[in-house]
Amino acid sequence: MLRKFEDIHTHVRAGEKSVCSLSPQEAIALRASTERQPYSIMLHPWYASEELRLEFLRAVEICRDDPRFVAVGECGLDFSPSVLSRPSSGIQETCFRTALISARELRKPIIIHVVRAWDEMLRMVREYGDSTLSPPIVHGFRKNAILARQLVAHGFYISLGLKYNEEVLKAIPEDRIFRETDRTEENEG
Repeated sequence: MLRKFEDIHTHVRAGEKSVCSLSPQEAIALRASTERQPYSIMLHPWYASEELRLEFLRAVEICRDDPRFVAVGECGLDFSPSVLSRPSSGIQETCFRTALISARELRKPIIIHVVRAWDEMLRMVREYGDSTLSPPIVHGFRKNAILARQLVAHGFYISLGLKYNEEVLKAIPEDRIFRETDRTEENEG
C-alpha cells in the first residue's frame, strides 16, 4: 500500500518519499512530466463543485496508468461552520461518492478529510467504498483513542500529522498508523 512513504499526505513536492496531494489540473500536468513525485488526486470538500468533480474524473482517466498515481484524495466531508463559504453537504457528498467509487475501481487507497461528518462519512464508505481494495485513511486525525479504535474496527487506517492525541498511538496497532506533514507552501519554513 503506502508503507514505503514517510509522508503520505503533503501539498508540496517533497521528493519520492512523500505523496503530494494534487489538484486535478496539477496531476494532469505532472503526468506529462518526467518528475518522479508520487501523487494523489484531490477532490477537497472545501472546493466541492460539479465542475471540480468533472475535472477530477478527467484527471483520474488521464492518470490511471501512471505508476506515480498512488492514492485518491484528499477528499471527504467537512461540515464545519467555521468554513465560511463551505459548499453544501449535498455537493460534498456527490464529490465524495465520486472519489470513493474511483478509489474502489482503481484499487487505490483513499485519503479522507472529515470534519463534523463522521456518521455521514462512515455511511458513505460502507456504501461506496471497499476497504479490502482501497483502504480508507483518515488524514490529520486529532480526535480521541475511542474514535480511532472504532475507525480501525471498520477497516480504516489513521494518519497523524504534527498535532495529534498521544493516546491514539497507544490505542491502535502500529501497522494501522501513517505519518503525514500536510505541508503547504504557506506553512513551509
